[in-house]
Parts: sequence; structure tokens; C-alpha cells
Amino acid sequence: MDRDLDPDADCFKPPPGSILVHCLHCGEEYESYRIEWRIFDGPDGKHGMWCCPIEGCDGAGFGFDIFPIDADDAEQFGMMIFDDDDEDDDQEEDFNLDEEDSAANPTSNDDPAGGDDDIPF
Repeated sequence: MDRDLDPDADCFKPPPGSILVHCLHCGEEYESYRIEWRIFDGPDGKHGMWCCPIEGCDGAGFGFDIFPIDADDAEQFGMMIFDDDDEDDDQEEDFNLDEEDSAANPTSNDDPAGGDDDIPF
């Protein structure tokens, strides 16, 4: 069988057991057993891919557009999930572009003592 048409040879096939997943394209959550193998006609012939089952969505590939919801499930497949909505993370509150910090940019020993007046052009 041609590898482009073999669902088991595809590197983006869904996991063997069903887990809760999320599609980046449509934003829907569903069980991974619903991910569909579809055959497409392309300029180089037919090829298949694992696709999001939601009608009208073009998300495809477990680990490409479709990811596990649970970080523990993701680890089983070598994926790392980061939660940007963590309320305990107050690094954004500590960072302020309007504050001046003289210690952040100390004067270098390479700076000319006279400043810009010593530059001949």
C-alpha cells in the first residue's frame, strides 16, 4: 500500500486510546477517536491525512493542529503543554517598560568620556 494512503504509516495519526483533544483551527474539543482519515486528490496524486471531524474545519494532524487537552496525556506523546492563563504567574505585573532602571544599563568602560562632542562627523 502507498504510504500516502496508509493511515497507520502517517506520523500524525491519533493516539491508540481515546483522549480529549483540542483543534487549533476551530477551537472545538472532542475525543480523539473522532479524528478522521480522509483521502484527498492532489497535483501529485492521492494522499491521506488525519483531520478534525468538525464540519468546515481544516485542522489536520494529531500533534500538528490537534493537541491533547491534558498535559499528562500530552507527555505520553512527547508534547509539552503550557498554560498561559495561569493566575499564579505575576511576571507580567512585575515588568514595566515605563520604569527607568539605571542599573540595567551601566556605563561601559568603552564609552568615550566626552560623549558625542568628540565624534568628528
